[in-house]
Amino acid sequence: MSISESDLYDVAMLTMAQCQNGEITTSNLIMELEEYFLPDGHDAAILTGRNDSHFSQKVRNIKSHKTSPTNPIAQGLVEDIKDGMKITDAGRKYLRSLGHNI
Repeated sequence: MSISESDLYDVAMLTMAQCQNGEITTSNLIMELEEYFLPDGHDAAILTGRNDSHFSQKVRNIKSHKTSPTNPIAQGLVEDIKDGMKITDAGRKYLRSLGHNI
């Protein structure tokens, strides 16, 4: 079964919360989420004419789809920064509401 972009949101925020200052580069987030989700099949397939997978594109889409109402950036849970993303105080509060001890 394919991993959706929205499947990545909470794990991405948990990953950011564990980083210094809550910040992570997009490249490092891709690596961390690949280790967590272990994409296979379609998600692991390399995009035509590119060097990256469908999965890594979904991670990058978190930034590029930042105006989508369901996106954590649009919701104020994550901040789009120069080379990546940063969890906000609202994002930390959201994760705590889910029972995460961060």
